[in-house]
Amino acid sequence: MKYHTHIKQTLFISLMVLSITTLTAQNLYFDLRNSAGVADYLMGSRLVENASYTSTAFSLSSILSDNSRAYLDISHSQIIPYSEYSSSQGELGLQLRYLEVKDNQLYAGLYAYLNNYDETYSYYNSSGFGLYGKWKHYFKASQLTTFGYDLNFKKFEEVAEASNTEHEFYAIYNQSFKTKTSVNWHAALAVQDFWSQTTLSGRGRYISTVAVDDIPSNALASTELRLSQSLGPKLGLTVWLGAQSLLNDEADSLSLQDGLENPFTDRFRWEGPSSSVRVLYRLNSNNSFKMTHSYVKKSYLDVPVYAFDFQTMDYILINEELVNMGFDREDERNSFRLQWSRNWILTKSAWLSDLDLVLGAGFTNNKSNDALYDYAGMNYNISINFNN
Repeated sequence: MKYHTHIKQTLFISLMVLSITTLTAQNLYFDLRNSAGVADYLMGSRLVENASYTSTAFSLSSILSDNSRAYLDISHSQIIPYSEYSSSQGELGLQLRYLEVKDNQLYAGLYAYLNNYDETYSYYNSSGFGLYGKWKHYFKASQLTTFGYDLNFKKFEEVAEASNTEHEFYAIYNQSFKTKTSVNWHAALAVQDFWSQTTLSGRGRYISTVAVDDIPSNALASTELRLSQSLGPKLGLTVWLGAQSLLNDEADSLSLQDGLENPFTDRFRWEGPSSSVRVLYRLNSNNSFKMTHSYVKKSYLDVPVYAFDFQTMDYILINEELVNMGFDREDERNSFRLQWSRNWILTKSAWLSDLDLVLGAGFTNNKSNDALYDYAGMNYNISINFNN
């Protein structure tokens, strides 16, 4: 609890400092995004049917110098009528950028954040901080390589054993051609290291600190190839091909499935291929249409499927124990989405330069051997965005 309180206090004090700094700065920018939508299965499982949501995300940034920028991101999502799934997030960060050395650029940054859920799911509450750095090298204007490292510390107050440190190393290669073709290749190696847990053993002067069984670290390798091609002055095509592979033979033994993306079933618990195709058509400078299809197959590691009773909408218990079906979860998801965007450029206001309206509709079919996650349904959304 002391750690969580300390993070909150640090973030609050930093927020006040940043607010005073940004309010007195000349280069102040903001972005306000408001969206609402409905979906047959909003949370990605059959636990939450026919729900709607509203979300607001506010970003404030200030150019402190030629090479530094401070930012504040705050967001809240309200789930209706299942308010217990609602959540809020906040992040405060500092970026050091454009440290140029000939054909090289160096970037660095640090940030702190809080994730807060309704009391019903307060065990999802987390806080932490992170550091990152990256190096860009330009062989020429059309050829670029990037190498980076991200470090993220995440603390779960109520489920201490889920607290972990993430390390990620990545490399990116970009190449563009005169044929209006661009290639982007991304490869990454990530490790999730769970924090050691200790307990006191013995009596009196013989009390000692004993480490409980550590949860094994998780590791994964991922790669993605993106191909973009202009098909004319108004039409563009982008294709993504990706894959993720787990490097460990076993994952943490914690198990908690309730329809949310929780700290125990994250990206380090599955592997499989993915792909996506996007067609973008710009009717004019202010109107665009986007059509997207995405596919992903997820084979989970040590995420067992449990018997679920859809009459009571709860897991089946025998002798107060969950009924293990004897196999791990596997999902195969296809998503289709159509989106229209309209932009207005405002020239009469110094604080408001752009207004965006976005309308979208989509269909998701998630085939799973876990009946709780086997569904197909429509979703619709509307977004209004303001920025300067």
